Amino acid sequence: MMWLDVGLIFLLMIAVGFCYRLSDRLQSLKGFTTVLAPSIERLTQVLNGANQAIGYLKQATETSQKGIETYIPNAQAISEDVVLLIEHADRISYRLDDLIVKAGEIEKKLRQTVLVSMRQTEKQAELNPEIQINKATDPRDLFVQRVISRYPKDAGVTHTPVQEQSQSQQ
Repeated sequence: MMWLDVGLIFLLMIAVGFCYRLSDRLQSLKGFTTVLAPSIERLTQVLNGANQAIGYLKQATETSQKGIETYIPNAQAISEDVVLLIEHADRISYRLDDLIVKAGEIEKKLRQTVLVSMRQTEKQAELNPEIQINKATDPRDLFVQRVISRYPKDAGVTHTPVQEQSQSQQ
């Protein structure tokens, strides 16, 4: 039994030593808590500030979401209108291209008509010497002369620029 008592005493001494060391460590931790208390206090303040900031961000997000929800339908409607306008502009541009081609064809026909008319007038002048012809070098000048001759002359205008040009060429 003695061995058992000696073993128990030995274990108790180890336990007392362990408790003593544990007590020292607990005292040092209590010292750390007094040192760490301001840091913990500051960390708590920072976390509270972060929570408030998160609350403000939530409010701002909700407000901006409501604003966006009101603008999105308007933007979609405007987008659809722009698409329709673009389609309409494309159709108009195609129509303008067709009209430009037709205008070119009309101009060719008009030049041919003016040239034929000019030749007929020259033939009539050769056959009838009483007809006086202003020979224009450019068919457009003849066209302008014909247009001017269709309208009555102004009382204050004695001659036209086309007449001046034809006189200077002679």
